[in-house]
Amino acid sequence: MKSDNRLFRLLAAMIAGLGILAIVVVCLVKYMPTGRRMSPEDYFGALGENEAAVIVQDHIAQERALVLDGSVYIDYTLVQRELNPRFHWDASVGLLLFTTAEQVFEFAPNNTVYTVDGESFDAGYEVLRTTSAGMFLSANFMQQYSDLKCELFDAPSRVLVTFGSTEVTTAEMKRGSAVRYQGGIKSPVLTKVTAGTQVTLLNRMEKWSQIVTPDGYIGYVKNSRLGKSESEVTETYYHADYPSIRQEGRVNLVWHQIDVPEMNANLKKDIKGMSGVNVISPTWYFLSDNEGNVQSFADASYVKRAHKAGLQVWALVSNFSENVSTTTVLASRQARQTLQNYLVSQALELGFDGINIDLEGIAQEAGYDYAQFMRELSILCRKNQLVLSVDVPVPMDFSRHYHRDELGAVCDYVIVMGYDEHYAGSDIVGSVASMDFEITGIQNMLTEVPKEKLISGIPFYSRLWYTQTNEDGTKQVTSEAVSMARADEILAAAGVSTTYDESTGQQYAEWTDDQGRLCQIWLEDDASVAARAALVSEYDLGGIAAWVLGNQKDSVWGIIQGAIG
Repeated sequence: MKSDNRLFRLLAAMIAGLGILAIVVVCLVKYMPTGRRMSPEDYFGALGENEAAVIVQDHIAQERALVLDGSVYIDYTLVQRELNPRFHWDASVGLLLFTTAEQVFEFAPNNTVYTVDGESFDAGYEVLRTTSAGMFLSANFMQQYSDLKCELFDAPSRVLVTFGSTEVTTAEMKRGSAVRYQGGIKSPVLTKVTAGTQVTLLNRMEKWSQIVTPDGYIGYVKNSRLGKSESEVTETYYHADYPSIRQEGRVNLVWHQIDVPEMNANLKKDIKGMSGVNVISPTWYFLSDNEGNVQSFADASYVKRAHKAGLQVWALVSNFSENVSTTTVLASRQARQTLQNYLVSQALELGFDGINIDLEGIAQEAGYDYAQFMRELSILCRKNQLVLSVDVPVPMDFSRHYHRDELGAVCDYVIVMGYDEHYAGSDIVGSVASMDFEITGIQNMLTEVPKEKLISGIPFYSRLWYTQTNEDGTKQVTSEAVSMARADEILAAAGVSTTYDESTGQQYAEWTDDQGRLCQIWLEDDASVAARAALVSEYDLGGIAAWVLGNQKDSVWGIIQGAIG
């Protein structure tokens, strides 16, 4: 019996020991950091011969670089999309173009010689390489004209791209640490950093922080391993300078619609009663074909009369022409130059002061060509002391390809067209420009365009909406643009008064006309103009622009002048 008890106690002790051991093992498995390493192939992806991964500041790019004879070449698609879109492939001439404030560089593929304004230079290496994998731009050359740095590392081959003039947060490692693929001790190890290593801090979380190591690994370390963080602006490697022509004081512009040449003679009558305006923009030029040729309503005597009245003239060119493909024009270097040279020659011949580009409805695929057109035109305007302005829609995701940041860099002024929130042809009725629409447009533009270059475009017209309910219950919506005076006449004839609409910041009226249509209007009037003009001073903008002369009441001139200073 005693021996059975001893055996029982021994078995119990063994079971308890095994239990404790199991608990220890579980704890070790749960709490011990893994030392498993992620392979470079799993992290960067498989690399072919002469290929290198590319890390752009805080992410791994999908494109590869080439390392040829010790030199790095970056995929052109990546260069244009993320690094420096001023390197522009022009398929119409088979050349890579790079545009500075004064010159255009031209690079032929697989050639050491390049040209600048017709003069040839030898880089000593091929600036643009083409392979079966695509086009690749020399990182060495790109760095000379870009605010960035490219560093090559081995094993595996990788290129780290960092930008200058950019605020980054850095921290010094207090202790050596594994850098893990994700936050957590069970995540595989990418690399290791030693104490004293300066790392870039991307995202600090509760226990872990995402960092970039000096050699291009993006991973996570424990916060306890990091020292105090600090923000600093990285060293500037290159800064492109695009000098601008600045007006004395704010721009107060009004567009002048010229539909036929004879309308030029109406200038004196049209500006009678006008005050405070310092720039008039006649709608003189229209794209007429896909070769960049232009139909013109320009008139030298108009310029003289405007100057005598104390007005600068910024002639407008538009693309509202039938049978003209703006995409085709912008894609052709010859067509771009035809249009650019004509506009500048007209300015010099007729004596007007600036050019206002109003190319609307730019297709997604034409975005880079549009930016290149503006870069090239800016050179000619800069050399001839002509003010270059451009009209762009209120920022929306679908118009991101307008490259507003680039327009803000190369143009003297960018005019945000703060109207057509609801527009002709729309089946949704509403204000031409509610206050929220105006304010949001300005705020979003200021993230891309310097405030001193931004001009707020406002409407002098309202849109009268008609909603007809058909017998089958469907609704047909039409509208017409009406001047301020005409809107008052319509309201008086209908015998209706307006009420203030909080949602738009405008006076609103609705009624049913004698045709049984629901009529609705959100008024542009003295009060709406005053509210919009006040935004110019509130956001310290470069000025204001109004569409269009003749649609206003003369009372607005004093309101605008008083509001913008």
